[in-house]
Amino acid sequence: MKKFIFSLLFIISGTSGVWAQDNTLLVYGNMAYNSQQGSTATTSSYNFSPGVGYQWNNNWTGGINLGIGSASLNPSGAKTSSLSIGPFVRYTQPLSGIFTIFGQFNADYFSGKLDYLSGTSDVTKYSGFQGTLFPAIGVNLKNNFALNFTFGSLSFASQKFDGSIGAFTSFHLAFGSGVGFGISKNFGLKK
Repeated sequence: MKKFIFSLLFIISGTSGVWAQDNTLLVYGNMAYNSQQGSTATTSSYNFSPGVGYQWNNNWTGGINLGIGSASLNPSGAKTSSLSIGPFVRYTQPLSGIFTIFGQFNADYFSGKLDYLSGTSDVTKYSGFQGTLFPAIGVNLKNNFALNFTFGSLSFASQKFDGSIGAFTSFHLAFGSGVGFGISKNFGLKK
């Protein structure tokens, strides 16, 4: 199944370049780190989400994104780790020479594991699919760099834990709560 999914992602990313006219490569990424300390416990987590896509005209971009995450809770030693990969499509509309708005849809396959007590065999693995649609504002800086601000999302996920009979599904809608920040760069390619 994993080979089929990765083959499908490769085909989707390869065919997005067939319609390319503008010949621009978009590279973007988001990074997050969170640490909380209480009187009896400390938690920390990080997430790194890079992506690369081909912009075939002034409005449409398609490509692949990746997500890597981890979290830990001390002193119990509980840990989680996750990996996601999938295609994305982005529609961008310039507002002025500085500002653009865009909507992006990510379709990701994800997997991970929950290690309840570090060093034991008490590990639960999971996998699933997720679709996320989010709006964003881009602020063009210099040399094709941009700062991107997201301000909500709509997502649906279905995941299954190893050993369970059914899948767990979730629906998430947030608008205006939780702002994300990222950076992107467009590279012109030779025609």
